[in-house]
Amino acid sequence: MRINRFPKMAALQKFRALKLGYPEEISEAIGIAEALKYAIFKKLAHTEKNYKKEEEKNKREKNIDWETFKDFKLASYKGLPYVAGKVKTQEDYKKEIFYKWGEETGKKIEEWAKNIIEKVPEEYLKDEQKFFKNVWVPHRDEEID
Repeated sequence: MRINRFPKMAALQKFRALKLGYPEEISEAIGIAEALKYAIFKKLAHTEKNYKKEEEKNKREKNIDWETFKDFKLASYKGLPYVAGKVKTQEDYKKEIFYKWGEETGKKIEEWAKNIIEKVPEEYLKDEQKFFKNVWVPHRDEEID
């Protein structure tokens, strides 16, 4: 089945977050936030430095932080992932994976991602560049049966 990269990235990032010890609700929010962040990077050819500048401009208040999700180099607002001026939640993840693609396909996307993440060393999970290069790039165009 031909599934675009966005839901694949979201699911991989969800299971990455789960393996790093985040609860499921937050892991799903991280998943969708990371997929959006990468889509922004691709579209605007942003660097991490430019991304941080943009998020600082978009922030709602002065208490955005970069420590809560530091393994993901992802902004946080009140404990939730914050990307493109918006907080991302578990519901955003479910909309992209299950509502848009359907329950059966959503489960296949998650199964695909979970199987990949189970084999990934913690060193890659904690390093954004290693994760991108060694996990995302080799798997991003795989077909999901």
